Amino acid sequence: MDVSNRTIQNIFQAYSNDLARTPQPLKNRKAIYAIQHCRTREMGVSYFSCRAQHNRVEQYHSCRNRSCFLCANKSRKDWIDSQTYRLFNTPHVHVVFTLPHEYLDLWRYNDALMIKLIFKASQESLFELMLSEKHQEVTPGVLMALHTWGRQLSLHPHVHCLVT
Repeated sequence: MDVSNRTIQNIFQAYSNDLARTPQPLKNRKAIYAIQHCRTREMGVSYFSCRAQHNRVEQYHSCRNRSCFLCANKSRKDWIDSQTYRLFNTPHVHVVFTLPHEYLDLWRYNDALMIKLIFKASQESLFELMLSEKHQEVTPGVLMALHTWGRQLSLHPHVHCLVT
């Protein structure tokens, strides 16, 4: 096992006393404990050997916590591999159009109209840009998706566009 894969585990172990004194939600404490002890005797151990009982091998159990780099790495790679077929087999760019925050009150008042307007404005902007001589007067393929909330769960209307 590459030692660099255990960086987070080593940090948690080195600062375990400080972490214990820091107020943490229970789910964080469980994750920290799991990551600290992943693939150590603390998580349990299985023993394997051949039928002739030669070369008995110890294998430490994994924590299987989704926040653990060691445990989640394989499932993360598998997920990425399973998603690659969904990517466009053509060059494309990701463009985001965000509603200026000055218009949030209008959004709250009439979101149906504002949704139509943000999609229309995004589409027209892309087509106007791509149909210009500077961009070879092409008609792009566009896939659009509306997101209405930001990461902090605050109102943040924006449109994601994949443009060929």
